Amino acid sequence: MTTVQEIKAAIDTLPFVERAKLESLLRGTGISESLPAVKLPDQAARRRRILGDKILPNMVLQEREAESR
Repeated sequence: MTTVQEIKAAIDTLPFVERAKLESLLRGTGISESLPAVKLPDQAARRRRILGDKILPNMVLQEREAESR
């Protein structure tokens, strides 16, 4: 198989299940199934632990408001 047409013809001859497996591998969806899920840290809990119930002002919005005046 050296040309795209030959590869496409070979893929077209595969059974549906095999083509679905090939497509999932090419798209990267088949890889994630074999890897364990990664537990992400709880950012909200971390923020509460560090700051408590304080709410920090949004400095970006304040700066934009100051610029528009």
